[in-house]
Order: sequence, then C-alpha cells, then structure tokens
Amino acid sequence: MEQKTKSGFSLYVNSSESVQNAIVLREKKKKYRKILLIGLAILCIMTFLIYRYRTYHTMSSIKEISKEMSDSTQSFAYENGTICYNEDGISFLNSKGETEWNKTFSVRNPISSYCGDYIVVASKSGNEVKLLDDTGNMKNLTVSYPIIDAEVAEQGVIALMLQGDDGNYIELYDAAQEKLVSIKTTPTQNGYPMDIDVSSDGQNLVVSYLVVDGIETKSRIAFYNFGNEGKEKEDRLVAGFDFKDTVIPKVSYMGNSRVSAIGDNELVIFKAGSKPSMKKEIEINESIKSIAVNEDYAALIVEAKESDEQYEARVYNRAGRQIMSHGFSYEFNKASLGDGELLLIGSYHCSILNFAGHEMFRHDFDKRVLDISPTGKARRYLVSYESGMELISLR
Repeated sequence: MEQKTKSGFSLYVNSSESVQNAIVLREKKKKYRKILLIGLAILCIMTFLIYRYRTYHTMSSIKEISKEMSDSTQSFAYENGTICYNEDGISFLNSKGETEWNKTFSVRNPISSYCGDYIVVASKSGNEVKLLDDTGNMKNLTVSYPIIDAEVAEQGVIALMLQGDDGNYIELYDAAQEKLVSIKTTPTQNGYPMDIDVSSDGQNLVVSYLVVDGIETKSRIAFYNFGNEGKEKEDRLVAGFDFKDTVIPKVSYMGNSRVSAIGDNELVIFKAGSKPSMKKEIEINESIKSIAVNEDYAALIVEAKESDEQYEARVYNRAGRQIMSHGFSYEFNKASLGDGELLLIGSYHCSILNFAGHEMFRHDFDKRVLDISPTGKARRYLVSYESGMELISLR
C-alpha cells in the first residue's frame, strides 16, 4: 500500500492489485447473496406448496362427548369453539370439547344467526326469539306475528321478517328488546320475502323478495338504511334491483361493504352502504344443489355438466372472482365454509377442500353423521352423531 502525506493528513491509495482483489470480493458477495435469495425463495415456495397441497390421512379422537343428539341439531364455529343448538336448547363448547355454558329452552323449528358476540335463535313460523351473548346470558323476546327470518348485528340488534295478517313486517329490536323500527311490506307493493340479512353495524338491511306479476315472476333485492341516509326515504328504502325470471332465496352481507345474492341461475355481488350498486353479475348455467356464505366467501355446489364428475364446488370472493373449482361424485347433505376451507358433509362421509381445490381430507364414518363444524382451532373439528359428539384432529 502506497502512502502520501499532506498537511498532516495521511492518504492511502490502493494499488491496482488491491483494487482487483476488492472487485473480486464484491462479486463473490453478490453471488453469495444471489444464491442465498434463490435458496430462500425456493424454501418459501416449497413451504407454501407443502402447506397448500398437504393431505391428512387419519383423524384422531381427542374427546368423546356424551350427549343425545337429534336430527334437528345444528352447529357452527363460534369464537374459539362451537355452538350446538336444537329445539331443546343451545350450548357452547370450547376447542377442547368442554361445555362452557348450556341453556335450555323449547323453540320449535329453530333458526339461528350470529355476529360478533351475539347469537339469535328464533322459532321459524313461531313467535319466540332468544338473544344470547358470549357468556351464555340469554334474553327472551316474543313478537306479535310468525317469524319468517331472523338475523343479528354485532351490537345485539335483532332484525326480523314477520308474516302479518295483511302483509309482512320488518322489525328491528335492540339488545334490551326495545323496538327500533317497524316497516310494513305487502305482496302487491314489495313482493313475498324470501330472505333477509343485516349488516354487522346494524345500520343496513337487505331483503330478497319474490314478485309475481301476472304470469311473470322476478326477484327484487331491496336495501334499507336505518341511519341518517335513510331518514328521508319512504320506509327507509334506499335502493332496489329487479331480476327477471330468477328466484333469489339467499342474500348475505359479506362485511359491511359487500352483499351477495344467490339465485337459481346467477350470483350477484352488490356494493353495500348508503348508496348500494350492483358490482358483478355471474351467470350460473348449472343446477345449484347447495350454498354456503361467510364474511369473505360464497361457495356454490352445482351439478357438473361438462365433466365426468357429478358435482362441482366453486368458491367466490367478495369481488365475485372465482378462486376455486373442484369436481367430485360422492353424495353430500351439507356444504359449510371454514377458515380457508370448504367442508362437504354426507350421512357417512366428509371431505375437506382448501381453496386451491385440493382435497385435504376424506373419511368414511361407521356411524351416521348429523353435522361437522370447525372449532376455531386449525384442523380440529366437532363431529355430531345421533349418540353424541366427538372432537377430532386431522393428522
């Protein structure tokens, strides 16, 4: 290394050999970094593929729960556990299969919905409504007319569609059972109500009506707003959309910003809020056998036409984009959405698909299955039989 001195400062000037060595070292470091990045990328891709296409071959029983079940027993994932309910009561089981609370009641033909911490159970065609929170605290409500449908918002606001003597009623109640809104609808003006849903904030309601005009039938999707935007509107109705020659039996809020409407020949995605608008209309040419909807996805099981398989499972996101398709030929009774997965449940069979269309698990049961529900813990499910329940884990 050559050295020059000027005004008390030492300056070092690299020789040509030193410069060359530095260049070689720099290129080696670049090469090593590139190899390292490529290796990390390959590792990430392999980890992703292993997770995405992992197959579980066995299930292990974690706990058997002695509890007599009936064909009317329904279950669904709730917080970090599972809700089970039927005509005789409702209970919450945690991810360990332990009953944290249980409430008894007598509700004929029960229907249920939940949002946030609140659960509503109502008697379809009856007058009784039960509102429960996450601790099992239960409040009772009796309404004047038979119940067609019931939904609940995250603040405990209950939305009911009732069958009156000379029309139908949309009624909202708060968690203290105080009536907030009552709107009368008639078949001639609005149509026959098929389904309702309320936004999680309790501010908006969507209703599917079947409208009969002479020999023609159509579906009408109506949006109601109970905030400031709907104050100036008659009956709080802020928007309506008609669809000819179709029946839409299912409407669902997907968050507060989107609504899905599933008909016998199409899937429609709406932008929700104070000024609803139609965002996407998807034609369905096959016969729909089953549907399942949650906050993020809508699943349709259709009869397969252009395939050797009997059925096709399709999953759509909030934007209406199809993200999964899977063909199968076994029989099923129910389709249910879990966390990034679709459950197909038969009387003696179940299949679990991820959203890559990969079948992660398939199993044939020795006993008749009433229902299977996620528990809030990955790969852990609650299986309901006639003789009781079993908490299982996939391996």
